[in-house]
Amino acid sequence: MKKSLINKPVLAVALLLSSASPLLHAASPEDAVEFRQGVFRALGWNFGPMGAMLQGRKPFDAEAFAQGAERVAVLANMAAEGFVEGSGDKDGMTTRLSDKYWYQQDNFDRLMAQMVENAGVLSEEVAAGKDHEELRPVFAQLASSCKNCHDDYRDRD
Repeated sequence: MKKSLINKPVLAVALLLSSASPLLHAASPEDAVEFRQGVFRALGWNFGPMGAMLQGRKPFDAEAFAQGAERVAVLANMAAEGFVEGSGDKDGMTTRLSDKYWYQQDNFDRLMAQMVENAGVLSEEVAAGKDHEELRPVFAQLASSCKNCHDDYRDRD
């Protein structure tokens, strides 16, 4: 019986990825703050030019927009990992995370799930070949889900 060599590398990668998640959650609060701030900076890095394209402030580049949408979908799925116990202002961290987060986590989780879902929908719509006019309301829905969370859980400077 002939064995397939593809199964071993696939299995190794799957095991590596499945074991990495608990390590992320075991990070120090300082690392968690750095991680989440980095994820949100990367989201903004990709989100900003996409919005500028849809608002006509920048020429629409379908390839760049698709790359941004794909990245935003991946990053959106990572964002919640950086919200760990001990990583707020009340713990001596310098963040913009509102103290409301710590006693409204269910609502926060619901808003984050909406953002993740909307980011996925945008990525799917782009992959389906929608034009920039068709993407505008989908992007607006994602932007709205981001704003909802910012309004409730991000302190102003």
